[in-house]
Amino acid sequence: RLSHIRNLVVLACSDGSLEKSEMDLIFQIGINSGLTQDELKRIIERPDSIGFHPPESYKERIEQLYDMVMVMMVNGELHKNEIALCKLTALKLGFKQTIIDKMVHDTIDLIARGIASDIALSRLMELVDN
Repeated sequence: RLSHIRNLVVLACSDGSLEKSEMDLIFQIGINSGLTQDELKRIIERPDSIGFHPPESYKERIEQLYDMVMVMMVNGELHKNEIALCKLTALKLGFKQTIIDKMVHDTIDLIARGIASDIALSRLMELVDN
């Protein structure tokens, strides 16, 4: 959980600024995953103090990728540095290089079209399974 929030903070900062909308979403994701306010503040103040630890299941990995795309899109802008970092993190999460571009772009499309998160996650699971 700490690692995931750290990844979201680093992603949000990769375009040169950390906007309130990004911070609010990151806090919401952190609280929903069971982190305390103190843990969240620590991650934001010192993201380098948290190591990278991918989750065990592909379902959790897909959920983390989905969260990353949500953070990229929350301010209404898709910055090339954010997209590049998202794809790099997807590789570190263990997704095959051959499907990462499609996964990221499909996730952007699903979120932009307002598809419910459970349906979007199900579609992304199908992509990974194929």
